[in-house]
Amino acid sequence: MQFLGASEKDFTGDIGFDNENGNVLILRIIAMLIRSLLIFILAASLSVTADAEVVERIVAVVNDKVITMSDLEEETAIRRQFGFSADKAEVLNYLIEREIVSAEAGRLGLTVTMDDVTKEIVRFEETFPSRSEFNLFLESYELDIKDLSRRFASSIAVDKVREQKEGTSAGRYDKWLSEAKKKADIK
Repeated sequence: MQFLGASEKDFTGDIGFDNENGNVLILRIIAMLIRSLLIFILAASLSVTADAEVVERIVAVVNDKVITMSDLEEETAIRRQFGFSADKAEVLNYLIEREIVSAEAGRLGLTVTMDDVTKEIVRFEETFPSRSEFNLFLESYELDIKDLSRRFASSIAVDKVREQKEGTSAGRYDKWLSEAKKKADIK
C-alpha cells in the first residue's frame, strides 16, 4: 500500500529521524502539506473573488450625502438628453449644488408637487423619439421612474430656491450659493 509516495514498510519499520528513509518520508509529508495548503488558499481566493461585490466609486460627499460615479454618469446623460452641457466638472458642480440647495429647500419649507415632477418626466420623455427608446435609456442607466422622479424633484427644488433667493435682485442666489458651499462639508 502506498501513502504519499511512502510504502507501508516506511511507516512500520524503524524510521528514526536519523535514517535516510525517515528524512525522505518527512520531506514528502511536508511537501504534501504545502501543496494542500496552496490548493486551499487558491480555492479560498477564488471563492472570495466570486462573492466580491462591485463597490461604487465616490466622487464627492456633501454634508454626509454621497455622490457616486453612477450619479455623475446618469446626470450627465440626462443633461445631454435635454441638450444641456455635459461637461463632467460642470455636472459634478451641479450635483453638489443640488445637495446643498435641497437642504435649503427643506429649511425654507418649499415643496415640490407630484404634478411638477410628472410634468418634468413627461417633458424629458418627449426628448426621445419613442417610448421604447426612453425605456432603453432608463434600463441602460438602471433607473426607474421612482429614481427619475427623485432626480427631477431635486432639480425642481433647486429652481424654486433659486427663484426665492433671486427675488428682485439678480446675483443674490449665486452669492448665497457661494456662501453655502463655504459652510458645507464638501469632500
